[in-house]
Amino acid sequence: MNKLESALHYAQLGYSVLPMNGKQPLIKFANTPPLTVEQVKYYWSKYPDANIALRTVDFFVVDVDTKQAHGKDGMKSIKDLPKGVILPTRTQRTASGGFQMFYKKPNQHMKQIIGLLPGVDIKAHPNNYVLVPPSTTEKGTYQWFNADAPIKEPSATLLKMIANYQAPINKHHPLNNPKNDWSKHHTGKRWTGIVLDNLVKGAPEGQRNDYMTRLCGQMIHAGADDNTVWLLLQYTNSFNSPPLENKELEKILSSIIREEIGKP
Repeated sequence: MNKLESALHYAQLGYSVLPMNGKQPLIKFANTPPLTVEQVKYYWSKYPDANIALRTVDFFVVDVDTKQAHGKDGMKSIKDLPKGVILPTRTQRTASGGFQMFYKKPNQHMKQIIGLLPGVDIKAHPNNYVLVPPSTTEKGTYQWFNADAPIKEPSATLLKMIANYQAPINKHHPLNNPKNDWSKHHTGKRWTGIVLDNLVKGAPEGQRNDYMTRLCGQMIHAGADDNTVWLLLQYTNSFNSPPLENKELEKILSSIIREEIGKP
C-alpha cells in the first residue's frame, strides 16, 4: 500500500491519523476530532509523500530506546523486568532501531512519562502521536513486527508502575531545603512569573510547536530583544521531549517577528 492507502486504512480502523513532514505535523490537531476519510484523502492528495502518525487517543505506547541510537539501553530495562509485566501485543521497530509496543488505554487520563525506566518512555497524551509504517525518516523506515496482531490490554503491573511513577527529586536542589520556604514570601503570581515558569515546563511531541510559539510570542510582546528571545528559546527547548531541531525554532521566531512587524 502507498501512503494514502495506508492512511485510509488506519483511519477506517478508527485511529486518529495525522499527515507528517518527517516527524513534524503538517496540520494543527490539538484537541480536535479525528480526521474523516474525506479529510485524509484531501491531505494525502495535497501531501502525497507525507508520513503517517497516529494520535495516542485510545492506546498508549511503551517506547523503548536503543543504546546505539539514544545512549540508553531500553531493551535491557525491559528484559530486567519480572516476567509478565510486558505482555505480547502489536509492536513496531522505529526508524532509529528502537521498539514501540502498543496497548489499549484503560482510561483517558494516563500519565505521559519520560524515563519510566532508563531508555523507556510512555507516550499516552491524547495530543501526542507516534509515526507508523510505511513512514520513513533519514534514519530508516518504521516496520511492524506483527501487523495483524491486536493491540492488547496491558498488564496490571505495568499500569501500576505508570500510575505510581514519580519523577526523581534532586535532594541537593535549594528549594528542597526547608529553610528556603518561598511560600512565606509569595504574594501571588504575576504575568512575568507565569512566563518564567513556562520556560522550564517543556512539552511532549505533538505540543512542542504550539508551546514554543506561545512562549516566543509572549517574550516578543513583552519587549525582549530578538537575541534574548532566541537564547531563551534554545534553553527552553532543552526541556522538550524530544527537543525540536534548531531550524524549527528559527521558523517559529521568524514567524512571530514578522507578525509583530505587520501589526499597525
